[in-house]
Amino acid sequence: MNKTQKIISIIAGVIVFLVILLLVVNNIAENKLKKGLEDALSQTESSYENLEVSLLNKSASIENVQIRMEGKTISVAQAKLQGIDIIKYLFSNKIIVGDFTISEPHVLLMAKKDSSGSKKKSPGFKQDILIKNLIVNNGDVKISQGDSVAKLFTTFSKIKLQEVSVNKNTLKGPVPFKYDGYSITSDSLFFQMNDLHTLTVGSINAEDGKISVKNIKMIPKYSKVEHQRHIPYEKDRYDLTIGEIMMKDFSWKIKNDSLQFQNPYMELNDAELIIYRDKRPPDDPRTKHLYSQMLRELPVKVGIDSLEINRAYINYTQKLKADRPAGTVDFSNLYASIYNLTNIGMDKSGFPKTQIDVRTDLYQKAALKVHWEFDVSDVSDHFTMSGNLGHLDSDEINEFLTPAMNVKVSGAIDDLIFDFSGDDDQAGGDLELAYNDFKVEVLKNNGQEKNNFLSAIANVFVKNTTDAEKDLKDITVTREKTKSFWNYLWIFVRKGSLKTII
Repeated sequence: MNKTQKIISIIAGVIVFLVILLLVVNNIAENKLKKGLEDALSQTESSYENLEVSLLNKSASIENVQIRMEGKTISVAQAKLQGIDIIKYLFSNKIIVGDFTISEPHVLLMAKKDSSGSKKKSPGFKQDILIKNLIVNNGDVKISQGDSVAKLFTTFSKIKLQEVSVNKNTLKGPVPFKYDGYSITSDSLFFQMNDLHTLTVGSINAEDGKISVKNIKMIPKYSKVEHQRHIPYEKDRYDLTIGEIMMKDFSWKIKNDSLQFQNPYMELNDAELIIYRDKRPPDDPRTKHLYSQMLRELPVKVGIDSLEINRAYINYTQKLKADRPAGTVDFSNLYASIYNLTNIGMDKSGFPKTQIDVRTDLYQKAALKVHWEFDVSDVSDHFTMSGNLGHLDSDEINEFLTPAMNVKVSGAIDDLIFDFSGDDDQAGGDLELAYNDFKVEVLKNNGQEKNNFLSAIANVFVKNTTDAEKDLKDITVTREKTKSFWNYLWIFVRKGSLKTII
């Protein structure tokens, strides 16, 4: 054998050795990966098919994964790892992966109370894991509560997380991993809010704090008549649609075992809220908290610097008696700016007041402006509210007044200005009302015919027209704590108006 032949033989031997070594290492990697998977799934009823590892391609894949734990069922059509750092996997306690792609996952969670109070540990990993790109395609999540009916159901086309890390420290937290960036595209969401209303969402698109949620609907489960059969006392029936909610820099975290959401700027566009209340059932005896207390006692922390509401419409209908039509109030072209909507840092000095500015049209005719302030950290729930209402004809006034109070007025309100402040117990302030040629008709019980005798008595006490200076009255009212804040405002306006007119 000459020198050239010897060199060729050596090279061939080295190649054969490397091929054998590669096959051995590949076999070791596959066996180690299989054992790692088996260890991770040892605490669950699980199965899988077609586990493949390729050292040359730095990849691994597994198909038809089924995982069953207490209250949880997860199925995955395929999971694929690409860009595996084999050296670190074999010779260190780290798993580094370029892309981890999960296809068609279906997650079912059964929300059941644990009567024993003990919690079983979820399967974990002994190694530190870093996944540069975690991609989940075409999946869904369903949460049920003790039966097959979905409490929550959502489908998504793609979820992508970047720089996902899992280690012994992250596993101790409420979220067992950390990530640097994300994007989510969800096709739909269904949430069973309570026995009377469901919530649906058309789409959710989110990427690194920029979130767009479209076609939000809160839908009543029953018709107006059927709704009454499912409530023990007065309870509003809501029908809400929102075109889009946008957030510009959304972030969240767990702090002191509390979930905390923050977003400097938020928009809510093209909303329509239809509220129906039948006053014939018994009153709800429960205490109604003011909004400052509601925010203060929220189970989650919220920090929104600025919230803009654009192009909203609100319609409130109230049914008092079966033989009378329902009374209606509506607000169109509603725009609102809300500042410092937060319950974060309430124990710090200089905690900001929540401020709300609203402009809208009452009955599409009278311009209404309102400014409202309260301090969420103030346990006395002190607030101030001021506003003014422009010209309003009697036809619009009667849309609510006639069904509600069985009276009918003629004439017009030229201007209404109010400024009052209060707390959870009492409120007081000033109200100015300017009106012209005001007359009152008290109706008979049928709500149609005029009661001439009572109408004549009423008009004896009514001032038909205010003077040029407008009457100014100091009003004090006591809050009915089983009624809402809006009832608080209504009794103030009603009392001031009656003192001005009579």
